[in-house]
Amino acid sequence: MAETVIRPYELRDRAAVRRICCETADAGNPVEGFFHDRELISDLVTRYYTDFEPQHSFVAVRDGRVIGYLNGGLDAYRALRVTVWRIMPAALMRGLGRGMFCRRETWRLLWSCLRTLWARGLRWSSASGTGAAPHLHINLLPEARGAQIGRLLIERFVERVSALGCRMVEISVRGDNTAALRFFKQLGFVELARRKLILPTPVGYRVTYAVTCAKQW
Repeated sequence: MAETVIRPYELRDRAAVRRICCETADAGNPVEGFFHDRELISDLVTRYYTDFEPQHSFVAVRDGRVIGYLNGGLDAYRALRVTVWRIMPAALMRGLGRGMFCRRETWRLLWSCLRTLWARGLRWSSASGTGAAPHLHINLLPEARGAQIGRLLIERFVERVSALGCRMVEISVRGDNTAALRFFKQLGFVELARRKLILPTPVGYRVTYAVTCAKQW
């Protein structure tokens, strides 16, 4: 088997990161399990990290092809603010041009987001209470799973933020993604909180949880 190389994210990796995001966005499965517009989802999930804070992201490359990535940031609040006020409006306008708002799926997703915020008391906060907590998102193609690639990506990110004086990192995992929860627990992440997460389905809605975990060193 060819060697897998972990290296810092580069601009040439942007399209691959967006594609992998959509191939794995539904708890490791393609995003079409809850939404159809890949451009919107990849904008909302990855654009902050690829366009505004790329220096803390890494990719896993095999045979010259990106097979996984880790998007990381130093300040979860800043990532949220930039996404809500700069990325989301532009993404929604582009979606309007694609006819996104003419599809029932779009309105079901928006309703799910509102119900999720309402269930959380219309607030968003860091479960650790630390405010500007370093955080990461990691996604791997099926061929990259079970080969310690995720662990290597996280180790590189921890090395990076440790050098900057950070002593903790947070992640958020879907509660129904049991394989991911088990993986993070094996790496020393501890569950801090669970918040209700409501997602649309082709026939209704499903309720799960966004599980916030943290690792300290």
